[in-house]
Order: sequence, then C-alpha cells, then structure tokens
Amino acid sequence: MKRSKHFWFPIRFRKPALLLAILIGFACGPSFDPNEFMSFFMPEAGNTLTDDSRYFFTPQFYNDAEIAEQYDDNPAPVIDENIKAWSVYMGGELPDSLISKAIYGEEAEAVRVLTSKLERSKPAALEYINFAWDADNGQGNPWNPNASQTDSTQLPAQLEKAKKAYRMSRDVFLKERYAFQAVKLASESGDHKQAQQLYDLMVTPLPKKTFISDWALCRRAGASLTLGDTATAVYEFAQVFDRCPSRRKAAETSLRKYGIRFQEKALSYAKNDRERSAVYALCAIQPGIPMGGKDALAMLGEIVRLTPKNPLIELIMAREINRNEYYYFMTDDEYLRNNLSDSPDSAGFVNRNREAPSYFDKLRSFALESAENKALSNPAFWYTATAYLDYIGHDYKAAQTHLDQAAQAPSDNRELKTQIAVQRMLLLAAQTESITPDTEAKLIGYLEEFDSTGNFRLNNAFTAVCKQFAVAYQHKTEPKRGWLSGCSRSTKQPVDGVDQAKAYLLTVLTTQPGAGTYFASTTDPTVIEDTVSAATIRQTITYTSQPGLTDFDKRLIKLAQIKPESLNLLLGRRLMMEHQYAEAATAFASINPRLWRTAPFSVYFQINPFAIKMPRLVSTDKSNAGKNSVNFPAESVDNPYTPVEFARSMAELEKQAKVASGDKAAELYYQLGCGAWNLSWYGNAWLMVKSYWSAGEPPVYAVSGSPVDKQKKFDVLMNTDYYTTTHAKGYFEQSAKAATTSALADRSAYMAARCEAHAFSMQQSIEQIRNGYVYEEDSTFVKNMTALRKAKYASAYDDFFKNHRRSLFNREMIRECAMYKDFLSFGE
Repeated sequence: MKRSKHFWFPIRFRKPALLLAILIGFACGPSFDPNEFMSFFMPEAGNTLTDDSRYFFTPQFYNDAEIAEQYDDNPAPVIDENIKAWSVYMGGELPDSLISKAIYGEEAEAVRVLTSKLERSKPAALEYINFAWDADNGQGNPWNPNASQTDSTQLPAQLEKAKKAYRMSRDVFLKERYAFQAVKLASESGDHKQAQQLYDLMVTPLPKKTFISDWALCRRAGASLTLGDTATAVYEFAQVFDRCPSRRKAAETSLRKYGIRFQEKALSYAKNDRERSAVYALCAIQPGIPMGGKDALAMLGEIVRLTPKNPLIELIMAREINRNEYYYFMTDDEYLRNNLSDSPDSAGFVNRNREAPSYFDKLRSFALESAENKALSNPAFWYTATAYLDYIGHDYKAAQTHLDQAAQAPSDNRELKTQIAVQRMLLLAAQTESITPDTEAKLIGYLEEFDSTGNFRLNNAFTAVCKQFAVAYQHKTEPKRGWLSGCSRSTKQPVDGVDQAKAYLLTVLTTQPGAGTYFASTTDPTVIEDTVSAATIRQTITYTSQPGLTDFDKRLIKLAQIKPESLNLLLGRRLMMEHQYAEAATAFASINPRLWRTAPFSVYFQINPFAIKMPRLVSTDKSNAGKNSVNFPAESVDNPYTPVEFARSMAELEKQAKVASGDKAAELYYQLGCGAWNLSWYGNAWLMVKSYWSAGEPPVYAVSGSPVDKQKKFDVLMNTDYYTTTHAKGYFEQSAKAATTSALADRSAYMAARCEAHAFSMQQSIEQIRNGYVYEEDSTFVKNMTALRKAKYASAYDDFFKNHRRSLFNREMIRECAMYKDFLSFGE
C-alpha cells in the first residue's frame, strides 16, 4: 500500500542549512514573476518614465498585473493633476493630501475643513464640489469595488444642471469642470452622440484648456468608440495618452482591452507632427501587433522622424526586442503548454517564430542607425541594443565593438550599465573555447555580480552562462596553436576531477537564487541531485578540500554555498541509490552524528528500515514438526538504526549472503530485499536516498513535447530503481531460490511479485501519458494494460500464483491482509 500522500518542496543546494531539512509544501512555496519569459534584454536599460514601465512587453495583459493593483484599507492620498490644480486655485492654503482626502476620499474631517474654507472664500467652488460629489463621488477610482454607484435616475437632471452652471459660470476654472461633467454625464446616460456634441459645444470653444479638457476628450473618445468610429477614437485616445498623465492609463487600456490596432485613417485627424506621433506611439505599445504592414518597428521609425525627443522611443524599441525574444526563444511545445487560452493559435505562433530571426535583423539595423542619429540623444542605449542583436545573430566581434562604444558613451542610467555588463558576460560564455585562468577571473566577477538579483532577465543570463561554462568544463579542449590554427580544430582533452567538480558547482548555481523567488529558467535542485553521479560528488569533495585553492576556486565554492557536510550527505545518498552500501556508510560516517537527531531525520527516519508489514505466521501443522514451516514474529516498528548503521548493516548482510546457503541465505537476502524496498518511493527509508518525498511522483507529467526527448525521459524513469524496486526484486528472488523452507520461499516470492507490480505501475503511468493522459479506468486502456502486464510484468506473479498459494503463508495472508485478495485477483 502507498503511504498517505504528503507534498514536500525539494531542497536547495545553495542554502546549506536547508540542505539538511525538508521544506514545507508547494502551497507555501516561493512565488514567481507572472511577467517572466526567456529574455536577456532589460527594458529598464532605456530612458523610460517610471509610470510607463507598465507598457514593457509581457505575456500578461500588463507588466503590472491587475492583481498587484490592490487597494489598501488606508490608501495614500492621490496627488494628481486635479488635486494640484485645486491647491493652486485655493492659493495653497490647504495641504494637497487634505484636499485629496476630501475630494476623492470624502473623509469627514477633511471634507469639513475644505467646505469650511470654500464657504468663506469661494462659495461657487463649494457649489461645484457638492455637485461633483452628487454626480460621481468625486471621480474616484473606477476599479474600486467599494465605490458608490451612480443613481441613473438622477443623470438627466444632473446633466441639465451641469449645462446651466456652465452657461452661468464666469470662473474659467469651474467652467471647464462643468463642461467635463456635462460630457461625462451624457456618456454615463448612454447618449454617446450627445457626449460628442457637448464636447464640441462646451469644451472646444474654451480659450484656455487644461488636463480637465483632456478628461472630457477621453470621454468623447469612448463615445466615438462605442458609436463605431474607431479611427476617431484611436486619434482621440492618442492625444489623451500623450498629453494627460492622469488619464494615460485609461486611454491606453481602452484600446488594449478591445484589441484595437493602428488605423491609417486616425492620422488624418492629426493637426501636427506631435499628434501624428502620438497615434503611432499609442498603437506601437499595443500587444499582438502582426508582422508586416504597419508593424511596431515601422511605427517607431515614424515616431523618430516626427518627434525624436518622444519619451516612448526607447521603451518601444526595448519592447520590440522583448516581444521578438518571446517568439524566438520559446518552442511551440512551450507555447501550447503555457498559453492561457483554451485553443492557442499554434499555427500563428509557428509562423511568427519562423519570422523572428529576420525581424531581429531589422531591429539591429534600426538600432545601429539610431545610435548614429544625432537627433536622438542616447547613443549608449542604441549601441547596447545593437550589441545585443549582434549577439543574438552570433556576430560576437561586432557585439564586442558596439558594447565598447556603448560603454564609452555618456549615461547616468544604472540599469543600462547593468545591461552592458550582462551582455559582456553572455559574450564571454559565447566566445570561450578553452577556459584559462584569465577567463575564470572574468567569469567569477560576473557570477558574483549577478547571483541572486531578483530580476528574471538577469537570472536568465546568469543561469545560461553557468550552464554554458559547465558544459565547457565537461568538454575540455586544447586551444588551437600556430599560425595555421584558424584552419585546424581544437582537440578534445580528458576531463579531470577538478574540471568535473567546477562543472558541478556551476550546475549547482543554476538552482533558484532566493527563498522568496522562483524563476522558470532555473534548474530544479532535485533534478541535479537525482542525476549527479557519486563519482562527481567525490571529485567535488576532493576539489573543495584541497590545499592551495586559487582565488577563483575559493570564490566559486563560496558562491555555490557548498559545505563538506552537505556534500558527504549527498554522496551517501547517491551511493545508497546505487546500492553501494559500504561506501555510503563511510560517507555518512564523516557527518556529525548530531545531524541524525535533528529534522528531517528525527521525523522521517523513525521506522525500522528493515520492517515491511507482514502477518505473524505461526505453524500449526504438527505432522511437519517444524521441518517445512517457520514462525515469523511481528517486526519491530521502532528504528534502532542511524543512517550509518543502516548502511553498514546492508553492506554486512550482502557480504554474509554471498557465502551463505539454504534458509540462512534466504533470510539474509530477504532482509536485503526489505532494506532495498524501503529505500524506494514505497518505503520508509526514502530519506536515505533523497531529500524529499512527493505524492506527485513518479514525475511522468514533466516531459517534453519532443517525441525523442519524451522517450529518453521515459527510458530513464523505467530504469530508476527508486520507482521500480528492481534491485529489491532481485534480492527477494535470490531469497526464494535459496530457501528450503516453504514459508521462507513463499514470503520472498510474494515480495518479488509486489516489486514487479511496482515496475508495471511505472509503465502504466507512462502509458497514460503516451495515450493522451487517458483516464486510468477507461475500459480500452484497462484492457490494454492487462494485456501488457500479462506479457511483460507477470513472471514473478505467475510463479507465486502457481507455486506458493497452497501454503500456510497464503492462508494467513488471506486472513490478515485485506488487500491480499486484490493482489491475487489478477491471476484469476
């Protein structure tokens, strides 16, 4: 029977304290950045307004997901253009925060102070404030779920009141606001044609317009959109987006949420270059822009031509690089797996993926032209972008040249300097054929700089470089020499223990970098633990403990946060997984015994690792006089062993079994089988081979969409003793073969059949995936699996069913074990 299911989060190698403990479940695990995708180019490298960062490219709706836009119980006062305008209008006699709390928050004390002040000095303004509160609760946040709703029955009367107040008012400050209220109320009444007309009649004639007129224009644009005049709406929203910070988000979202793209006709309404540029800019930052035609790069070119000082230029360029990275680096399998849509357009993705290299070439040409364009004021950014696109195109010499030019150009952007350093690190990895001390000196500096940054793009680069250098250490080559070296190939050299250890430590660095952060580009530490060989861990122990460590060695070891005790624990586990018990005991013995008395060992290694629940079998056949029967006493549940003692016991049992015979050998091999069984996922000593246990195992679902890679993963799983208990089966079969007493043979044959069932269970899980995640109780699937088991996974079962059922063991099992009958039913 399987144990009750618990979920454990795997350990991280880079935190030694955590290496000795099991972390809590996935539900309490670290979070991840929802905007993450494979990208190495930081949009922050461009000069971008802080509030515009939400328009960086992301697979999500916005760079700042709506879930992050939460409203606190006590939010900070909103100090926008409107509040500042009211402050100036009142002569600066009240604090901005108080005005905000009164107008937007309607906090009682703030309202009292404001109304008292206006009642004495500006009664007309107080009348307007009261009207605005009645009309729309002071234009509070429209996304706030607790905002009071407009009483639609009052809208006609309020609209008439706004029109009348507009006509009567001589105060330009209030007159503009009444005009806005009129347009807004007409829009909320659903009379969108009137909203357009009121804007033209009341706002357009105003001799002096402020942001309030743009608020009204935003309403007019919404009316145009509702009435189907999309081109006009695009133009109007673009002007609001360009001129009005307090309505910029609303204007842009109005296009984004409906998937509205560039329309040539919108340009016909523009009166000057700035207005035309605004249309291009707003449309260029929309998601899902197709290639060809008026794509974002073409629009960016127009923005540079019309308004070279436009603050969105570098953001749009970075956005296009990032957008193309998304398609360039992602496989179609990843796209189908990660896309939130039920029916993602995989054909469209494949076409866009195919176009990505040529679009990178276009972006590179544009970046280089822009770097040399005197009308643009930030050549450092453009040379950096050019160098990155050189790198993507594998032109490393050009990338180096352009990075040097970027570094020499003046810039006070810290993120740009970071981007330059990241690209130098990527170039170092890309250009390194043979690793020299000079290469290592450069590498370790970069690794220290970009370890645990908390930025997914920097982590992408850090992880990629670690993987590249790990491969380089494992495939060491002799550098080409001589004046004909360019015509010769580097020769492969044998990998020594030091290089193997360095490769392992670099692989360890690819695990997640911080307790509160998870990145998709990092390696699951359990994958490293489950695949590293004991030989590599031995080499790493030797390397980290050798005298005369170089500066690079010391810094790499420190960065990997690897300690001798954690390495010896891992070595012992890998040796136990490989059933090299004596050597595992030696590794465990080098660890301070206090560890075995602390968690997780004090919690998850508390059951006798040789105990497998069996009924107490007592012979009642007097005619045999004990010749062919045996008393199986109830096994002790309490664990008297430390990991060292358990490993030594397994080694000693194996040694004794090789020279024993008959029932003595049968008993020894049975004990070995029980120990090996408990070292599996089904056993109670799993902590001796792994740092975690999960009900999500075996990991058959985490497979690639590639048929070749998928089959490789399945082959590995079918040869993983931790899930198949093949090694334990071998011990039980040797026990059954050696036994002269039937009860001993019966018991061991039964256990061998149970191990065989584990291997079948592994195969069945794989077949579920191969058959399209078929339901395990599907009648056709059940029929096929029954046939498969009979053909490949029933030899041990057939032996037990045919040769061991007419026995005392069989009778006792039927009486004592409720699941034994289910076990037997397969043979029937």
